[in-house]
Amino acid sequence: MPAGSYSYLAAINDSFTEVYGAHAVRSGANIPLTAASASNIKFYYDAKTNWITDNVNPIMAVLFGSFQSELGCTADFDPSCLRSWLEDIDGDGIYSFSALLPAGSYDAKIAINESFDENYGQGGVAGGLNITFVSDGRRTMRFEYCSVTHLLGIGASCGPHIYYVEK
Repeated sequence: MPAGSYSYLAAINDSFTEVYGAHAVRSGANIPLTAASASNIKFYYDAKTNWITDNVNPIMAVLFGSFQSELGCTADFDPSCLRSWLEDIDGDGIYSFSALLPAGSYDAKIAINESFDENYGQGGVAGGLNITFVSDGRRTMRFEYCSVTHLLGIGASCGPHIYYVEK
C-alpha cells in the first residue's frame, strides 16, 4: 500500500450486512491505519472473536512453545503459527489466549510480529529463558501478556481468575 492514512472494517461473506470494526464490535467504528511509507500490510481476522487487526498499529503477540503441536501447529516453537495468537480486543495493552491442553509440563515464550527476532521469556526479559507451566488437562489454560512490562501470566482458568502469574 502507498503511504497514507486509511481505515478499514472486516466484511463477512463479501457483504456489508455483517461487518466488524474496532474492538470486535459488530457495525463498530472503522479501524484507523497510517502507513508511514509504502509497504506490505498484513491484516488478521479471528472468526471466533471477530477481532480484526493489522501488522502496523498494534503488535502481533504469539505465544509459542512446546505445546503448539497440541493446538494443531505443524511444529512446536513456531512463532509464525497463529493458533496461539494473543489478542487485545479492548485495546488495553493486555493480550490474551486460552486453550485446553493435554496434561503435562510445557515451555512458552512470547514472540512479537511472528518472528524470533523479538521475543520475551521469564521475567519479561528480551530473549529470556522459557517459562515452564503445567496443565492438568482438565482446566483451560489462560495466558495474558502485558505489552508494557512484557510479563506473561499463565494459569489454569476457572472463570475470570488466573491461579498463577509469572513475576
